[in-house]
Amino acid sequence: MNIMTQDAVFIPSGQGRVIVMNACPSIPGLFSRMIILSMVRTITPAPDTVLEKACVVYPNVTIDPDKVNRFKKVCGYDMGRSGVPATFIQSMFIGMMSRFISSSFFPISPMGLIQTGQSFNLIQPVSPGLKMDLYCRMLDMTRTEKGIISRFLMEAVVVGDNPETMAFAKSDEKALVWQGIATYLTRSKTRKTKGKKQPHQEIPLPEKEIIDVPENTGRRYAAVSRDVNPHHLYAWTARPMGFKRPIAHGIWSMARAGASLEKATGYPPLTGMDGALKLPIFMPARITLGYTFSGTDALFELRDKAKGVPHLKGSFRFSPTKI
Repeated sequence: MNIMTQDAVFIPSGQGRVIVMNACPSIPGLFSRMIILSMVRTITPAPDTVLEKACVVYPNVTIDPDKVNRFKKVCGYDMGRSGVPATFIQSMFIGMMSRFISSSFFPISPMGLIQTGQSFNLIQPVSPGLKMDLYCRMLDMTRTEKGIISRFLMEAVVVGDNPETMAFAKSDEKALVWQGIATYLTRSKTRKTKGKKQPHQEIPLPEKEIIDVPENTGRRYAAVSRDVNPHHLYAWTARPMGFKRPIAHGIWSMARAGASLEKATGYPPLTGMDGALKLPIFMPARITLGYTFSGTDALFELRDKAKGVPHLKGSFRFSPTKI
């Protein structure tokens, strides 16, 4: 998982500001604030924009066993197995992400962010009841032909005495449990390069499983993750956001693929996943999971069963021995 970038046009700087959360914020309240901010913020940062280094810290967070079980159920994990899926930890950052993009440290509109990628490494095994300090900060913003890409670094750390002082510490200075990068795109008008792109011929991976995605999957996942963005819930809430039907959460799709891959590999310790989110999954849906293995790595993808178009492409890493 690479946390550096060669073509970032905006990189946070300064001594660093810390925002401490003592409780998970009201997502509907934050969503209302984001709607208001979208009316006054642009979708492209000004050329002279200076990003101030900032980090949202959520200390002493306990993994709730009930939430873990509900997460496992909606994402297709084996309910008979103990432990916490590594993908569950990603869902613990939803409130922190919302808090960051609705703060003054995020210079563009918080509405319209489309998640295009997610990657994570699991450093230590996780069990229900574990207490952790969570950190979320922006890595950079990059200008592309499609718009502005914002990347966020998320870290879960063994709970410490003074979590605020570790907000900008190097990774090797923390007792890391989990580390991930979330990538979002804000579509905006940018100057495009001339020339036609060569058509890309895809060869689908071998199909291994057919997965049905019920219409209420978004609502069930939102109840666990607190990601209540309207386009995931109902057709009537998705339409104003530009979607004909509700679409599945991108992180749900990664977790659902991860659940099947863990089963297919005999439940070895998972060490990491990388995913590139493609076309949305309109619910209800029937999708396919394809994958190939090479040693302790796997390439996987989710595709529409009828049309064959891709929804998610990624890699899955596991250890042949215990972590």
